[in-house]
Amino acid sequence: MKLFDTQTLTDTLSGLVEPYVMNELTVTPSTVDGFVTNAKLSPDSMFHFHSLSEFKRGDYLTIDGGYYLVMTDVVAYRGFKYKALVQHCNYILEPTITVKIKVGTDAMGRPIYKTETVVDRQEPAVVTYKDMTVDEDAIVTATKTLVINVQDTTKNRKSFQVNEAIALYGRSYKVVNAEIVKVGLIELKVQSENVLLPI
Repeated sequence: MKLFDTQTLTDTLSGLVEPYVMNELTVTPSTVDGFVTNAKLSPDSMFHFHSLSEFKRGDYLTIDGGYYLVMTDVVAYRGFKYKALVQHCNYILEPTITVKIKVGTDAMGRPIYKTETVVDRQEPAVVTYKDMTVDEDAIVTATKTLVINVQDTTKNRKSFQVNEAIALYGRSYKVVNAEIVKVGLIELKVQSENVLLPI
């Protein structure tokens, strides 16, 4: 018997793991058994997540009541387990949809509708500050750029199109770029010319 053979390590790991809820806010939440270890020191809350079960970049896990987005590739076993870097979702986006609501009928019995904008769902996101540029043409304007990473889903591809407005921290931002630069994640670049703090 080897001192550290794969079966011994797998058995040891299975005694350390606990269940974590994965993709909780989707229509198909699941659980994955794993454990969390510290990552490098950084200004963001990041951990390494280890599991014997497969998971992928773009999944998000509920750890200690907060959502953490899987930011790195999980394509194969690393040693005897799957391992990835997870980052705390520091904002919950609330994409909206416009719905038609029947409010009554007219004198001839025809339905009367009104349109209303409602929150469609909650979407955990990692928001990072990119930069601020100052344009000194005829009118001096400052433009703040943020980068938002969200899970790559069909709903998110429809909700976060270029030129769509997103509400963040009491301000309105416009999506200026939406790309899938990493499998499983949509990277949005959003800008706002409103640089004053919301009141």
